[in-house]
Amino acid sequence: MFNRVAEIVKRLNLDLEFISSGNCVDYSPVTGEQIASFPLSDSERIKIAVERSKRAFREWRQVSPGERAELLRLFGEEMRAAKDELAELVIIETGKIRSAAVKEVERSIKICDMVAGIQRRISGVSVPAESHNLVVSEVWQPIGPVAIVTSFNFPLRVWVLHALVALMCGDSVIWRPSRKASLTAFAVNSLMRRAKARSTANCPEYLSQLIVCNHEDAAFLAENEDIPLLCATGSPVLARGLQSRVNRRLGRSLLSVGGNNAAVVTPSADIDFTINELLHSAIADAGQRCTSLHRVFCHSSVYDEVVGKLKDAFNAVYVNSPFERQSRIGPLIDKEAFDTMRLSLEQAKLDGGIVSGGNRIDVGCYDKAYYVQPAVVEMPAQTDLVKTELLAPVLYVMRYDDLKQAIDGVNAFPKTLLACIFSNDLRETGMFCSMDGVQSDAAIVNAGTVGYDMAAMFTAGKNDRGVSSEFWRVFMQSKTCLTNYNF
Repeated sequence: MFNRVAEIVKRLNLDLEFISSGNCVDYSPVTGEQIASFPLSDSERIKIAVERSKRAFREWRQVSPGERAELLRLFGEEMRAAKDELAELVIIETGKIRSAAVKEVERSIKICDMVAGIQRRISGVSVPAESHNLVVSEVWQPIGPVAIVTSFNFPLRVWVLHALVALMCGDSVIWRPSRKASLTAFAVNSLMRRAKARSTANCPEYLSQLIVCNHEDAAFLAENEDIPLLCATGSPVLARGLQSRVNRRLGRSLLSVGGNNAAVVTPSADIDFTINELLHSAIADAGQRCTSLHRVFCHSSVYDEVVGKLKDAFNAVYVNSPFERQSRIGPLIDKEAFDTMRLSLEQAKLDGGIVSGGNRIDVGCYDKAYYVQPAVVEMPAQTDLVKTELLAPVLYVMRYDDLKQAIDGVNAFPKTLLACIFSNDLRETGMFCSMDGVQSDAAIVNAGTVGYDMAAMFTAGKNDRGVSSEFWRVFMQSKTCLTNYNF
């Protein structure tokens, strides 16, 4: 596997010696083998990075929005040229199947064009004041250096979204990637340097920086007064730790910590279509994404049929190396993820659940790679276990008799990112999406939680969890200007 990585690195013109001479080891979940090692940045190196980012910000904020947009378009071109290499790195570092890895790269490229259009939206307002000849105006200006902490499951797209919006708004960025997916980050950072070299704008040397560090040193970014905004994607434990540090200095944070997504299956649903959507939403990326589906509330009248077909579908899923063309699921990211899944299934049995699947799969001689069969778990009720977020291909199924009961079940988890309903009854879908319906960031009708349209990223979501049409405002600050014409 290391030789394969070395070939990709060579094609991307990266420094092979740099990624093989550090004390931070990167393993591939595909085989469990070591694929790279990076030097870790300590707190002193991070302080230097912050100072450099401050200097870069002072220069970049003076660059026109049109020139900033040019840099984004050039970066998109660099990613297009390296699309195959980037996709392969995503496969190697995350275990995603090829189609999922390619989609992540393609969507990241699309984000470049979408974010470039933000320049037309950055605007303020002017209003007459109460006093004669006074005019009050609101203007938006860059906020400053932005720190971005990303997770392993989307090593490319999450950073692209946050970083490009920040750059478009006139901010500088510091990127701390997951130590489980740092190689992809180095490749992306190299492509950004190429885009900067091609740009006609004044692009400061340290406009976009990359640091690899441990959790303790990463906390320095959250504590630093010179970082006005921290964007973090990862586990709730990580997010809480970083947010508490940001809050102590009254800073600003943008957190995405996943969610325990849910589906409701009604008697009027198209069962075969529903099964396909539930399956894909549960097993995509081995259930290791914030949009993965883990809870299903199924009406008693169709429960037996749905559960039976789900078991058949889950059992038929082909689990193998993501480089195998027919594979639908790759490996879990590491042993810790596998152990968490195994313990969850054991607890489900103790809670009265009936487990189908979930066993480890032998795909060859990879003792340190963790491939698993996806699991369907029939639960008698929504226990604390079911309400606990799990990054694994596990689907908990529960009965309901009244739609209000199912909606209450969805809302029992306070941070549901996505909720979907399968129904051909307008009254049911209307109730589901209404003010008294699901309290999720997005309500989806007759579609799963995975693979929704790209446009939804810029039209829905909350500022602390997702993306909205006014997402750019998070990366800027408003200033009120008062002009007196009466003198």
